[in-house]
Amino acid sequence: MSSTLTWFAVSTALAIGVALVTRQRGWGMALPVLAAGAITGLLPFGPNAPLNPEVALVTVLAPLVFGEALGSSYLDIRRVRRPVLILAIGLVIATTAAIGFAVFAISAIPLALALALGAILAPTDAVAVSAVARRASLPRRLVSVLEGESLVNDGTGLTVLRVALVAAVAGSVTLIDVSITFVLAVVGGIVVGLIGGWGMSWVTAKSTDAVAANSLTLIAPIVLYLAAEQIEGSGILAVVVAALYLAHSHTSSVKSAARLQSAALWRHVTFALQAMAFFLVGMELVDTLLKLDRSQLELVAMLVAVVTIVLILTRVVFIYVTIRIEGARRREPQNMRLAMLAAWAGARGPVSGMAAFSIPLVIADGSTLPYREELLATTFVVILITLLLSQTLAPLARRLGVQSADETGRLRRIDAVLARAALRRLDEVEEEAAAQGKPIPADVAALVRNSLDQRLRALEQQPDQSAPMVLATQIELRRLMIRAEQEEILRIRDEEGLPDSIVRPIQQALDVRLLGLNEMTNEGHG
Repeated sequence: MSSTLTWFAVSTALAIGVALVTRQRGWGMALPVLAAGAITGLLPFGPNAPLNPEVALVTVLAPLVFGEALGSSYLDIRRVRRPVLILAIGLVIATTAAIGFAVFAISAIPLALALALGAILAPTDAVAVSAVARRASLPRRLVSVLEGESLVNDGTGLTVLRVALVAAVAGSVTLIDVSITFVLAVVGGIVVGLIGGWGMSWVTAKSTDAVAANSLTLIAPIVLYLAAEQIEGSGILAVVVAALYLAHSHTSSVKSAARLQSAALWRHVTFALQAMAFFLVGMELVDTLLKLDRSQLELVAMLVAVVTIVLILTRVVFIYVTIRIEGARRREPQNMRLAMLAAWAGARGPVSGMAAFSIPLVIADGSTLPYREELLATTFVVILITLLLSQTLAPLARRLGVQSADETGRLRRIDAVLARAALRRLDEVEEEAAAQGKPIPADVAALVRNSLDQRLRALEQQPDQSAPMVLATQIELRRLMIRAEQEEILRIRDEEGLPDSIVRPIQQALDVRLLGLNEMTNEGHG
């Protein structure tokens, strides 16, 4: 127990420490944290790779995928559901088959195991793809497609992997066995996810204690994953469905307390789990390679080269053909530059790494499963290569002249509509109060009305080229003013002995205002 706790504490501290440095410098965390994990794995002292990576699949990756899905949008994914499903199902199956038959053709690895390797590497990674796509400032629709694909295709890939492993261990499976396994995995995952998502939504909607209600979501991903797997369903799919359901429920409610706390909570949890997952991949990469002899390393080098080429070519060809078919079906030209970016955005990550450890050690007759270590090593090296290649997505987008649309005008229009709605509501409240014989003081109503009028006049002015700079300046000035208020409340507390029971609610209100400004800044850079 002590060694496990030591491993967890030291690894987590190292992973988050490196992630903190990269985040402050504006870098992506994936490669630096993975490199830190690899270096740690090479050291003669310090934490070693965990003995049971399947536990990491449940305790790290299930909550991580839940947090990523919670930050996505069901409505955005539904709008692009056709390309998402084509990529998440069709491309995963095509990639699995392409890698499987290529590996089977160039090596002595049995076809079932070769297909298992294809299923492991077929799904793109939600964490890596989302981070890279947003840093590249890709159009919102393309980001929605890539995020939706990476969230849904894990369920497809792990389901195909389960079928391939059954064939590898038992020797063969029938088409009926494959169909039953696939249907159970999909239906079971969706049913468990919907039930879990509805349950969490109901609790957060009915509960008056946002802290207690949101605490339920911390343990929910693990429970949902295990429940789905217990009935032969897809645990990852259950987690994704539940998170999307809960996220849609949050955004469809006017209550802000649970939504605000949930967003803040999962922002921290996801950051820590991302760091932990990539650190774990780095450690496993080194640990796996060190176990191989010369002949095994030569086989791995050949497999890595072939699998990487097949992985990229399959995605490019599949997306190109799909775009051409869609263009012919709709009888309209398709944007091939976006297709090129979608084809290049195929990073793999921790889900593939942890899925590789589900390859069993022995087959049905009790003998050792051949080529297991080579498949693990190939998986981790391919993950590293795709992460390196993903760093070229932003330069490619700039070279192709593809970037997210300027939505300043739309945001100004929406803000103006909201201001008018607030003014109408103020009029109604004044009338209702007067009718009840409890009129609102004129000076109070005038103060609120003047604030809304000023906001509306500013929004209705014709924006000029300097509008983004003016907005950034306004945000920074308001941030500095809030900082001054925060410093002043601390001065009053220290000089006048103000109790914390009074200070903390004021600080919380200031923190919420500052959080809103920070979110505006983050959206501007996203």
